[in-house]
Amino acid sequence: MSENENDDLDRDDDNMAPPPGSDYEIAFTHHSDTALERAYDKAVHWVKAGVRPQKVFLEDRSMGVINFRKVMKDPLLLQAGIERMVDFRCSLTLSDTDVDAVFSSVCYYEPDSEPTYINAYDPELSSIKDVLNLVAQNLFNYLQKPLIQPGEPAAE
Repeated sequence: MSENENDDLDRDDDNMAPPPGSDYEIAFTHHSDTALERAYDKAVHWVKAGVRPQKVFLEDRSMGVINFRKVMKDPLLLQAGIERMVDFRCSLTLSDTDVDAVFSSVCYYEPDSEPTYINAYDPELSSIKDVLNLVAQNLFNYLQKPLIQPGEPAAE
């Protein structure tokens, strides 16, 4: 991890509570016509192995909830050579057929600048929603993949 990333994480840990009035939420819901096989276990694996969050606040199988915080580079701007960080909290609620992903405390910033928290009037709202939709869609796609049984060949 680079020094800049460490600085960003240290700063973010100090400022984990967003300022008042920055409680805007961005929600995505996915419904599957068939039951999502072991959805909770797969979501936990996806969060820990794929997302690698800065912090997991809640992991409760009985409620089907996983709540975590992630700081990541904006993949849409990275392709254009622009480095912007997106920091969010995500609460996943899973059932047999539905997954709700609610993103809150969402902010963005360029290295060495102050974070800007998203609100309904932010000119970057659409861009940030696209980034968060990529995160949610990645999870939804992962949850729809069937588990491979031992001894079965992988689907091509």
